[in-house]
Amino acid sequence: MRTKEFLTLAIMATVIVSPSVEAWGTTGHRIIGAAAHAMLDSKARAEVDEILGFGQQADTVAALHSACNWPDDIRDTAGWEWSSPLHYVNIPRSTPHYSVQRDCPEGLCVTAAITRYASELAKPQLSLERRWQALAFLCHFVGDVHQPLHAGFRDDRGANQVDIEYRGEEWNLHRFWDSVVAADKLLNESEMIDRIAVRGQPRLRKDWNPQEVVEWTEQSHALAVEVAYPEGKVISEEFADQAWQVIQSQWLDSALRLTRVLNAVLGEAEVTLGD
Repeated sequence: MRTKEFLTLAIMATVIVSPSVEAWGTTGHRIIGAAAHAMLDSKARAEVDEILGFGQQADTVAALHSACNWPDDIRDTAGWEWSSPLHYVNIPRSTPHYSVQRDCPEGLCVTAAITRYASELAKPQLSLERRWQALAFLCHFVGDVHQPLHAGFRDDRGANQVDIEYRGEEWNLHRFWDSVVAADKLLNESEMIDRIAVRGQPRLRKDWNPQEVVEWTEQSHALAVEVAYPEGKVISEEFADQAWQVIQSQWLDSALRLTRVLNAVLGEAEVTLGD
C-alpha cells in the first residue's frame, strides 16, 4: 500500500465505525491505548509517540484512537480480509487450554498475532509505516484477547449467534459485551483512563515473556465459559452489573499488559524467553 493511501485509511479510522465486528467498541480500545500510554517508561513513550506521529494526528488521544481502532476499520476492506481471523481465537468448550495446532492453524488467531506484531514493532529497521501498523495491531489485539467472547466458541461464532434482550432492545451477546454494556455504564472516559493508569502502575514488571499471551488467552476463555452467558435471553440488571465489573477488570489487565509489552520491545524493560 502506498504511503498516501495508508495515511488516508489511518485518518479515516477516527470516524469510521464497524459496530458488528468491533471488540470493546472504539471507546474501549481507545481507553486501553491511552491508559497504557500513560504508564509507559520514558524511552518507550518517546518511541511510541514517534511512531504515532506517522498517522499525522493532531494530538496523542486522536493518534491512539486512530491506531488502536484501525484494525477493525480495515479488516473487511479490499486487501485486508486476511486479517479478520487475527481478532479472535476459538477454543472448545470442553477444555480450558489453548492449543496452537488445534486453535490457531497457520498462526491466524489473536494469540499468535500479539507476539507477531510485538516482534515486528521491535525492529527499528522496518519502515515507519510498517511499525505504525504493528503498533496499531498490537494495541488492538491485546484489547481483543481480553474480551471473553474473542476467546469463545466456534459453534456460536463467539456468541454472535446468541440473541439477547437488554432493556427492551435486541442485540446479540457478543455485541452486548463489546459495546452495549460500556455505552450504558461508562460515565467519564478520562476518569476511567486515569483510574486504570493509577491502579496499573504499581503492578508493572520489568520484563515480558511472549508465552504469557497463552495465559491471557486461557483466562479470557475461562470467563467465556464461566460468566459471559446469561441464564436466559433477557439480560437482568444484576448480570449487566457483573459484566461491567468484568469489563473494567479486563480493561485494566489489557492496559497493564500492553504497557509491559511496549516497555519490553521499545523501552527499558526486557523480553524474556522460556516457560
